[in-house]
Amino acid sequence: MSGRIAKSQIPTRPQASLTQEAKNALIQAKNQIKAGHLPPVFGNAQGRTAAEGPPLPAADQGCNYHEVRVGQARPTDPQGLGGVKRLVLEIEAKSRIIREIYYTEEHYGKGSFVRLI
Repeated sequence: MSGRIAKSQIPTRPQASLTQEAKNALIQAKNQIKAGHLPPVFGNAQGRTAAEGPPLPAADQGCNYHEVRVGQARPTDPQGLGGVKRLVLEIEAKSRIIREIYYTEEHYGKGSFVRLI
């Protein structure tokens, strides 16, 4: 799988289906954004390997992706990743409005993300 993935190719899932841990991380992220603190930028450069291409579609014009770690690392997680579960928020740069929310339990693997609705 190389190249860009279309938003329509990403499966959707209700926010209510998230684990409590992920729900808490999302609430914390929203509160931080309201307080003026954006999470770290998510580059969306490639999946697990360079050959996979970006795991998410290009962010809309005027928007950037930001990542939120969910939970703690497990003994089986790769070193330095701080856990493999992530929320990726597409945020309008000027207004700081969250346009899309994506979630993965596989740390950026192409095809591992769901779009939360």
